[in-house]
Amino acid sequence: MMDDDGSRDLGAAPGTVVKALGLLDAFLDGAEALTLTELAAYSGLHKTTALRLCTSLEEAGMLQRKPGRPFRLGPKIWQLAQVYRRGFQLEELVRPILARIRDETGESVSFYVVEGRSRVCLFRENSKWAARHHVDEGARFPLDSGIAGPVLLAFMGQPGPQLEQIRSDGHLIGQGREPHTTSVAVPVFDTANVLQGALVVSGLTARFTEDRHAPALELLKRSAESIRQLSS
Repeated sequence: MMDDDGSRDLGAAPGTVVKALGLLDAFLDGAEALTLTELAAYSGLHKTTALRLCTSLEEAGMLQRKPGRPFRLGPKIWQLAQVYRRGFQLEELVRPILARIRDETGESVSFYVVEGRSRVCLFRENSKWAARHHVDEGARFPLDSGIAGPVLLAFMGQPGPQLEQIRSDGHLIGQGREPHTTSVAVPVFDTANVLQGALVVSGLTARFTEDRHAPALELLKRSAESIRQLSS
């Protein structure tokens, strides 16, 4: 399928960004450098269009070129790759720990991170009980909601009496975002003491009773320390 300018449609939502990112796909075959002619031929774009998009990609750090030389992938690609790789390392590190906490407590366990003004359930191991507190990975909630939210806000340094108390205690225990649920949450830091997220155990209040909070809290603290040490 051709666009109005005679170029090939590179995605389901034709547009400048899709076309520009489509040029980067030309490097997936392993080429270290490609000329403008080669990039235009790969994409089906006119050379003038390809040059304009490549210039934008250069400005964004995704391509680089010395005068008279072909295009190479730029430093921004490497930076994004490192972030992507660290995400997988974090999952490999955190998920087994969540499973162990779930098995020891019998309740659901989450690892929340901050995204803008939201908290996102990045990793989750739901309880094996049929009646349980259930959240899907990727679920997004207001940052000031539930138990994990105030913990994240507190250790981001936000002001307020409640948040000061959470910082002093080092954790928060209380009724969860949903009725009839209770959660225990602690912050997770890396070895540079940068906040990475929050570990949370959540269960039905009728089963996750007060006498089970202290053991769960100690388990969460040990687990947060394990993540901190292993993330170095």
